[in-house]
Amino acid sequence: MKTKLKSLYQYRELLLNLTRKEVKVKYKNSVLGIVWSMINPLIMLLVFYIAFGLFFKVQGTGIEFFAIYLMSGILPWNFLANSLNLAVGTVVSNGNLVKKVYFPREVLPLANVGAAAFNFFLQSLVLFAFMLILRYHFSPWLLMFPLVMLLEALFIIGVALFLAALNVFYRDLQHLTEIVLMAWFWMTPIVYPITYITDKLPGWAQQIYFLNPMTHIIQLFHEIIYHPSVYGPTTSYLSTKGIIGTTAFSVGFVVLGYLFFTSREGRFAEFI
Repeated sequence: MKTKLKSLYQYRELLLNLTRKEVKVKYKNSVLGIVWSMINPLIMLLVFYIAFGLFFKVQGTGIEFFAIYLMSGILPWNFLANSLNLAVGTVVSNGNLVKKVYFPREVLPLANVGAAAFNFFLQSLVLFAFMLILRYHFSPWLLMFPLVMLLEALFIIGVALFLAALNVFYRDLQHLTEIVLMAWFWMTPIVYPITYITDKLPGWAQQIYFLNPMTHIIQLFHEIIYHPSVYGPTTSYLSTKGIIGTTAFSVGFVVLGYLFFTSREGRFAEFI
């Protein structure tokens, strides 16, 4: 793995150029270009603030500023979904390049994750600007945003490497990923507070629910951006032990994903 990482470092310029290409291709021939990355969350914020925020407030869920609560979960979720939807087929779609030119194959899915991370960062800036306009109470936990984003990025890279490698041998995986992500979204506390799970499900069901790594990651984003201890239901599961566990899982998963990908990349050309 050390040798592979050295090779990846030597091709860092290729990774950077491919990431730039992924960002530019998404907005190619559009008038506003990359500005769309910031317009999209702004429109979503306005819609949720006017409609869903008022609706949820009437229903008495206890979530104030529901638009901010929702966006603090949706933006990191979109980071995951966009990364995986792009990365899963990236080796197959670049088959001609894989067959003819040598370079670390992991650069391909990593470029997609990098492009999605760039969009996520821009969209987060729009969210923070919106919070300033509302004179929202910023928590000191917000200083942890880069660290939590890094934890999610590590987890995403691990999953992306697994999927990109497996999709070379099992092409149905590309279609299955979209379905799994749809179900995964509703199994993660994004549009509902975590108290819905802790108050209504029995203990054994809660243990199964908390096996979802995105539950912990999204809850960290809720804590540092929305901070429910001030504006909504308290998430008592957040603890030093939980944060350390999430960190260990993210780091472990990216290592396993990288080892899995590199152990199979020698057969990619044969199956493409």
